[in-house]
Formats: sequence, C-alpha cells, structure tokens
Amino acid sequence: MHNDATTLLPAPPTDGRALRRHDNACRLYDAADELLASTGFDDLNVDDICERADVGRATFFRIFGTKAGLLREFNRRLAHDAERRLDIADAIDVRASLGIVADAIVDAWRDARPGHLGMARAFAQSVPHTDPHAAHPELFVLVHRIVITGIDRGELPDVVPSQIVASLGLIHLTAPIAYTLAGGSTDTHRLAHTLLDQWYTGVTTSSPDSDTPNRTERT
Repeated sequence: MHNDATTLLPAPPTDGRALRRHDNACRLYDAADELLASTGFDDLNVDDICERADVGRATFFRIFGTKAGLLREFNRRLAHDAERRLDIADAIDVRASLGIVADAIVDAWRDARPGHLGMARAFAQSVPHTDPHAAHPELFVLVHRIVITGIDRGELPDVVPSQIVASLGLIHLTAPIAYTLAGGSTDTHRLAHTLLDQWYTGVTTSSPDSDTPNRTERT
C-alpha cells in the first residue's frame, strides 16, 4: 500500500551540502522575486540577484542553469503549497485532491507579477519539449502519488501505467496557465476544473482489458 497524497514531497535536506544548496536556492529566488516587483523579467540581471542574495554567480548557474530556471523554484513552492492544502483537507478522493492541486496552481499564477509570467515564457522557450514536466517535477510527484493512491483504493482502474495517467492529469491542470501565458483570455479556475473533470471522466470510465497484463509502473 502506498502513502496517501498528504505526505509526498521530499523533506528539506539535512546533510550539509544539500542544505547549503537548498538555502542558496531559496535566497537567490527570494532576491529575484523582490527584484521582479519593480522590473520585468527581460531586465532582471543575474548579477543583481546574486548581489542581493549574497550568493556567488557560479552558484546561481550551478543551481538554476539559466535565469529562466528560477521557474523551478517558483513551482517547487507551488507544489508545497498544494501539499499543505491537501494535508489540511486530509484523506479525500482523487477528484477532490486534484481539484485542490488545480486551485493551488491557479492561485499561484493569478497572484504572479508580469515578471513571473515572463520567466515562464522564457523557460518554455529554452527547454526541449521532450519532458512536459521539466518545469515542475515536484508537482508531477504530487499528482503521480495521488493517482497511485486512487489506484490502490480502487477509485481508478489499473489499466494504464500510473506515470502516463498522472502526466495526462497534470497537463490538464496546467493547460489553462499555458493558454493564458500564450495570450488567451479565460476564467482559468473554471477551465482548470472543466479539464480536470474531462480527464477524470475519461480515466474512470476506462475498463480493464482481461487480455492485457497489469502495466502500472510505480516509481
């Protein structure tokens, strides 16, 4: 039996090296976030971020790779906010759990400043499209574990590998944000829940094929 979706994401690091990296990532992102309050993403300067955070330039690029890589820290915090909301809600079904994740995603981006939107656009342009979840690996972990819990409880059929089910679910959850980042105008909350309902209906109406072996991959 797998853990419920309320204790999913890695705990903060405890060893010295990982702890320093985590601390530096937080300080750098906090500095960038402060600067984005008064500047656009294109004008955001890595040297200014490092000076404000009192962290070396080489450390910045070792952690984030590029300036757009700051998006990963934005999404890491988003995932932990979603996990916190799930923890408060306690044990609930898959649809309700993913609805909470959808709300956390929409709320985070609704409150985002123009600089954060520019950061997301830059990230989308700078990474290969082979990994649709490169920007938010912690969110994928969260959704994947919710899916696994749903399969264990018999709420979701064990027909398709759980990673594929989770990937399609997370794409549905993030699609409204991608749509608005591309210039679309919509009620992101309503669209997120509409797409989630379509995903959930499609998954739960799938019926196991008796000739198909169990293909669920759980990692």
